[in-house]
Amino acid sequence: MKPTFTPLVDPDGLLIRDPIENAQFELYTDRVVDPTPTDTDEFVLPVDCAVTVTASELEIPRRVNLFLWSMDGRLVDETALESRVEYGTGKHSLDLSIGPMKLQLVVEGPLSIRPSENATHVEFSTARPIGLGARSLHESPAGTITIGNDVEDAMRAVAYSGSALKTTSPERSFPTLRGHPPLIELGDGFDAPEAFERPETGVTIEIPRDYGDLFRVSTLAYYLGADVVPGDQRVLDVAGDRYELDTDRGFEAEVSTLLKHVFLLDCVTRTEGFYPVNLHERNVVEPDLPFDPADAYEASFPDRLSTYLDVPYEATAPHVPKWKLTADIEPDADHIEAIPFVANELGTVRIPGTGDDPTVHEEPDELASFYRRDSATVRSSTETVASGSSIVKPGETGSIEHAWIAEGFPIGASKTRVESYLRRVERPVREQDSISIDIVCNEPEMSEEDIVEEFYGTRDLFEFDIEVHYELACDELAAVLQTDTDFLHYIGHVDENGFQCSDGMFDARTLPEVNVDAFLLNACKSFEQGAALVDKGSYGGIVTLANVSNDPAVRIGRALARLLNNGFSLQAGLSVARNVTLFGSQYITIGDGTLQLVQHSTGTPLSLELSKTEGGYHVWLYGYPTSRSSLGSLFVPYIKGNEMHYLNSGLIDDFEVEVAELREFLSLSVVPVMYDGELVWSDELLENELG
Repeated sequence: MKPTFTPLVDPDGLLIRDPIENAQFELYTDRVVDPTPTDTDEFVLPVDCAVTVTASELEIPRRVNLFLWSMDGRLVDETALESRVEYGTGKHSLDLSIGPMKLQLVVEGPLSIRPSENATHVEFSTARPIGLGARSLHESPAGTITIGNDVEDAMRAVAYSGSALKTTSPERSFPTLRGHPPLIELGDGFDAPEAFERPETGVTIEIPRDYGDLFRVSTLAYYLGADVVPGDQRVLDVAGDRYELDTDRGFEAEVSTLLKHVFLLDCVTRTEGFYPVNLHERNVVEPDLPFDPADAYEASFPDRLSTYLDVPYEATAPHVPKWKLTADIEPDADHIEAIPFVANELGTVRIPGTGDDPTVHEEPDELASFYRRDSATVRSSTETVASGSSIVKPGETGSIEHAWIAEGFPIGASKTRVESYLRRVERPVREQDSISIDIVCNEPEMSEEDIVEEFYGTRDLFEFDIEVHYELACDELAAVLQTDTDFLHYIGHVDENGFQCSDGMFDARTLPEVNVDAFLLNACKSFEQGAALVDKGSYGGIVTLANVSNDPAVRIGRALARLLNNGFSLQAGLSVARNVTLFGSQYITIGDGTLQLVQHSTGTPLSLELSKTEGGYHVWLYGYPTSRSSLGSLFVPYIKGNEMHYLNSGLIDDFEVEVAELREFLSLSVVPVMYDGELVWSDELLENELG
């Protein structure tokens, strides 16, 4: 499935449609055009398909920046939105982003670029042939592969995940050049659309006929564009050279380490290509590399991969960015449908309860202490505690997000199901700038006068569209849950019978549907009712595994609302909000933990850690990749003196800054800050500490 070009008349031009993202864009010309298919190899940057048209002017119906490339792949210039620019003789390549697509123009001869009030014009002295290439950003799956019950069908389907790659060059480490793998669904037998073609990488992964092994290698197979075939041993075959995957570190750890190793070296090597930026990760790892990145960039895929495999993992491990996702997945055939979504995030996969370091542990002792009550108000209407049989403690991960696709409710992870991932595909893109919040307070102890200020603070009110409901009856709560809203914040009591209302208990499992996008159930042991909300239609939410008292509940509730409104995903937001209470690990996400209610203004949400120094402050800067600015995206901290680009995940770097420099940096956007052991916000620091 590739973008299509259809002529327009009155006004003249082209309709460019992306069937994967179900999006379209109009491009206007000074005359009727007849698009003729042309070779995609004529274009500097990767495109999915291309046409040639003849015109003397193209009008892009919005103000955009265009990037000028030389035909040998060097970035030459970036047009300014405010001014007219002209380019002389020779062959030119221009590219720009238009919504969910990339558009590239290739043309010979002089041209000028002129912005108008609501458009950008590319003008030529005479009518001439113009090559137009389009590439889908491919954030949605292009289609579905059906498989039968045979694990070999599942292997074939996973091997097709590489069909989503836009390139096999090191630039596939950019998320915009990694399309979403095709969906996989169980059926009567194997069936894959003809449009899916595996890239020719010369790489094959051999594994036994086992779902656990297949799940573990699925992301590696996607990223390498590898075939996956049954075999007696676990082997990575690179153009006939065989590398054992059963090593001393264990198969699971070997696959995970190998993926991160290759990914980082691709990020380093790609600086020899289209984007020759000054990359921090290249600067720190290059002294330990036995190869020249320029030579690796020009090598064939198998030769480049073999070069990477000759580098000890010890050279790259300290510099691998904090990984976005680890997924614990039970090796059940039904869970194959989650694999494309995990691979799309480059998630590493573990199989619970296997290996030398089991992923699942006994119910921890800290739950017992968490259940003990103090004098604070506790949000439960009963004295019973949740059954330990449904609560599990997965092994620790070093990732920002941790998905649990297995039985039980995991401490410190996201309870995720295939249905939640599938629902993500259908979710429309948000356009509004702030979250609409319904607050339901069914706890009589909290007064009407201070609830909004207590949870959100007067300074936050402008960020939200808030409606507050007090002491709702069962039918009134049902109505709220079935009303379209971005975020529900429930404050009150929950037990095994449901939500406590003014006239009894309401069980969300009785609802026909739920239209709340996301939720926080700030009540004791709310995970079962949260699961019901996801079952009935919510994308995801945050629930508790144990009793919670008012003070930590208020603090974590306020932090979460503001984090979500600043572009954090549910899981990333919770990872930051947990810092406000000792019992933050008892809050977990359920459903799709990668859900973002709003997009971050710069793509990657950030948090800071500050400590005072004699001359100013020490700043640690952390990035949180999202589904739209995933692993491999670049980030430039606008801190005085910095000219470095960084990968956007985890600890980006630390800086020594003067007070004036910190004030300037914090004025660029509102970010969460850990300061003196407390979670505060940059605007508060500017007003108080730095004012």
